[in-house]
Amino acid sequence: MAINLSKGDKINFSKDNPGLQKIRIGLSWDAKPGITADLDASIFLLGDNEKLIGDEGIIFYNNQDSSDGAVHHHGDNRDGSADGDDETISIDLNKVGQTVKSLLIVLTSYADEGKEKINFGRVKNATARLYDESSGKVLNEFDLSEDMSDATSMEMVKIYRHNGEWKLGAIGEKVGSSINGLSDVYNKYSK
Repeated sequence: MAINLSKGDKINFSKDNPGLQKIRIGLSWDAKPGITADLDASIFLLGDNEKLIGDEGIIFYNNQDSSDGAVHHHGDNRDGSADGDDETISIDLNKVGQTVKSLLIVLTSYADEGKEKINFGRVKNATARLYDESSGKVLNEFDLSEDMSDATSMEMVKIYRHNGEWKLGAIGEKVGSSINGLSDVYNKYSK
């Protein structure tokens, strides 16, 4: 049975799921009637000092694979109409390069230039799931609508190394920025 995460929860999924190597992040949402919502899932590969590992440190619909082959974004869904997960990102924990200390999963609302971004309160059933990629089993779920009704971007969860094990923290913090603005926050590459 999946563990429902709330903001601030932390889990040790190396300990809770021995041998876990491949995981998948799934994002799903449905637009409310009369609304077109394009939410985008991205991963920021962070090194020392919580900074991007370089220009290639953001995995999203326009940069779908990490240089080490550990992270793969499966493509963009522009309206939330798919059955099940609308966007997915696969991660092979064994392939994550040693310079990567954490993987920050970010959710942003996309809007064409001149159009209004849709805040998360204008979508329904917004959920992020963490899967065991090998078995397809849902390990954790995180309800994105919790305290996010006025947000257009958020830091969802962080997967990080701690004492040789992989842990996950549910952040659930809204940030007032686009993916470009977020990349500025995490830039000044780690060395």
